Amino acid sequence: MAFRRRTRMISFRVSENEFEKLKTESESVGVGSVSDYARLNLCRGANPGPPGELEARIHQLDGKVQNLSSHLERLVSLVERTHDAVIQNPPSPSNKWQGGEICPSK
Repeated sequence: MAFRRRTRMISFRVSENEFEKLKTESESVGVGSVSDYARLNLCRGANPGPPGELEARIHQLDGKVQNLSSHLERLVSLVERTHDAVIQNPPSPSNKWQGGEICPSK
């Protein structure tokens, strides 16, 4: 992508509180300056995309988060069951893992 020289300027004033908020937000997302952050947000706001696109994306992400949460719950349950089984029946030195299960399945 070619660099386009910026030749136009827009100027507006903000309160001290507004500036601090913009500064904090620009730093939290890693944008170089408050001006860059303001430019990115103004340009993005001027062309937000098709109606409903943001809501659809949020709905899609919500489904993915719920799916991850379900997988995480299953993983935690598996780890807890494995931990409990090992505590109840610790493997002996002669019972080394050789591709099979050390602990009996519940």
